[in-house]
Amino acid sequence: MKNTTAEMGVGTLIIFIALLLVAAVAAGVLIQTAGSLQQKALSTGTQATGQISTNAQVIEVSGTDGTGNLQNFSYVVKLSPGSEPIEFDSVTVSLNLNDQTQTLTYNNGSGVAGNTTNFNIIYLQTGTNNQPGVLVRGDVVRMVFQSSRAIDSGEDVRINFVPKTGTPTLTIFTIPDVISTQRVYLYP
Repeated sequence: MKNTTAEMGVGTLIIFIALLLVAAVAAGVLIQTAGSLQQKALSTGTQATGQISTNAQVIEVSGTDGTGNLQNFSYVVKLSPGSEPIEFDSVTVSLNLNDQTQTLTYNNGSGVAGNTTNFNIIYLQTGTNNQPGVLVRGDVVRMVFQSSRAIDSGEDVRINFVPKTGTPTLTIFTIPDVISTQRVYLYP
């Protein structure tokens, strides 16, 4: 009688080694896929955080009175907590009145006399990483702009600060019925 136990043991060993190799290759593929998915998740999370948390916080809105109505505005902003820096070149300001909407973009020049399509900025306070034309942590900026028409008492006004990346900041107020001073504080 012939002893075949050794031959079956070698065959079983070969099958066992083949299964280990297949399992090792599968584990390597799973680890590589998990690493790739983790990188994509981190990238997506960072982008989502920037989109959600990046915005400006309005400190004050005021208007200048000339003849019983307002046309020149001052809009003071700073970064909200956790916000990424905001480049003013990528910001649009929308001034919504009862009968019209006016869209303003950043103008790196000075003064706004007669210009109803742009806003300018004046740094009231600068942060440690201040960059011209950028709102960074520690900056307080006065944005100045002019309405395309005089805004009368009692009229509702909506100013929407819209960065290219991030969430818009909406400020709503009503022009007071009595304008008794040259500068009228409208918000808060």
